[in-house]
Amino acid sequence: MLLRPHCEIAASEVLPAIRAAVVYYLSNHYHLSNYVIAKKIGTTASTVSHYLKDKRSKLEKVNEILEDPETGKLVKLMAKKIAEDSATPEELGYLMCITCRTLMKKWQKRTCLPVPSF
Repeated sequence: MLLRPHCEIAASEVLPAIRAAVVYYLSNHYHLSNYVIAKKIGTTASTVSHYLKDKRSKLEKVNEILEDPETGKLVKLMAKKIAEDSATPEELGYLMCITCRTLMKKWQKRTCLPVPSF
């Protein structure tokens, strides 16, 4: 579609799935409460609950992300940095960008614009 650029697809389909995967991993691997996860990622406990209850992103997409060697590694790294409070916003943004680009190639068969240098 000409009037649906890559970023719009990413914002509506890919990024929510990545966030859901990070939330799922934080909850199941690090055993953090919805409140703690929400505080760490800058959202509400209700939003975290929606991610975990499959209301914001499909669980099969979350599993696909986590089981893929490339995207699973990136999501787990993001979750680790979030759980340990060791990431800067720039690092997390960069990891989200790389994960999104990877998924856009796999799911949408599209390539995004070049990654900006930091």
